[in-house]
Amino acid sequence: MERWCETIFSFGNTIRGFMKERKLNIDILKCIAIVFVVSVHFFLHTNYYGRSYTYKSIFLSSFIWMIFMTCVPIFIMTTGYLMKDKTYSKTYFIKLLPVIGIYCLAASIYTFFDVRVINIDYLGKLLVNIFSFSHYAWYVNMYIGLYLIIPFLNAGFKSFNNRRNQAIALGVLVLLTVIPATLSLFNNNKQIFMILSHLIPDYWKGLWPITYYLVGAFIASFKKRSTIKELFVVILILDVLSVLGLSAISESSFGIEYGVLPVFLLSSLIFYSVIQLRVDIKNEWLQKVVLFISKNTLPIYLLSVIGDLYWYPKIVEKWGDFASILPKFPLIVFFLLCQSILITYLLLNVLKYIQTLFNNLTIKSSK
Repeated sequence: MERWCETIFSFGNTIRGFMKERKLNIDILKCIAIVFVVSVHFFLHTNYYGRSYTYKSIFLSSFIWMIFMTCVPIFIMTTGYLMKDKTYSKTYFIKLLPVIGIYCLAASIYTFFDVRVINIDYLGKLLVNIFSFSHYAWYVNMYIGLYLIIPFLNAGFKSFNNRRNQAIALGVLVLLTVIPATLSLFNNNKQIFMILSHLIPDYWKGLWPITYYLVGAFIASFKKRSTIKELFVVILILDVLSVLGLSAISESSFGIEYGVLPVFLLSSLIFYSVIQLRVDIKNEWLQKVVLFISKNTLPIYLLSVIGDLYWYPKIVEKWGDFASILPKFPLIVFFLLCQSILITYLLLNVLKYIQTLFNNLTIKSSK
């Protein structure tokens, strides 16, 4: 029982437990990704989608929106980078428990904010939320499945005895996951475009998380370096071309899959750029903030739904039009991110207090 509680209450160190030594670049990448997540939700909740590109606010904001769409791919590539050597073991399966613990705990909190009371209806709603992976928990649903096959993916990827064969395997995955998702963007119910979207078998495009995982694993042993200036220029050009391409395909803004080519290329370039940076944070306070956020991205992400569901309806009601809300984007995202971080911080401290009480009771009962 004591070991179980220690496993659940130590969930702040879940991802860190997979690392033999800290790499600050990974911490920074995870911080960037969580900022991007909160930012992309801004577009989700403020009437961005379905608006004409002829509106200046829609067209110009699409350039930052495209960058923010790399949030989930960056998280998955980070997982690939950190877990490329994992194999099946009893310990490996046990380490999945904290992730499930975080999810259930976060679900209990945002479910309370849904119903505002604790009774039988709350318990029913909680069970529905947990098992339907509601709110933002689709990521947990995906991650659990990915986690269970990671050692299998690692073994298969390592069976290719050289980088060339690994690159070919990645190319095949991109062909089956990224390209079909990209071609589907052209599907506007005209026969010629419907044929184009099925030019490559599209049955496997839902496997894009595996593609990103193996890209992260591949980059982990990548030796070639490029200058940050070169990478920044390429990212900027790619971002511009991506938005211009989308505006040529459709007259209005629309949601895209994480597996489409622009997102794939941008996320891979951003990940690779940050990984090869030489980073050293001197400020001790900033170092603690980066470390805390990096260690707790999952609860921060899951609990961000509380602020989103409460504040965005009020924001839209007050300012209405996306063009009126957009200038307040930095302030809104910063506020909502800080709120989610604060809730996570308070939750962790409550759990530490409960763990202390439990340990004291265990010590007393053993005497």
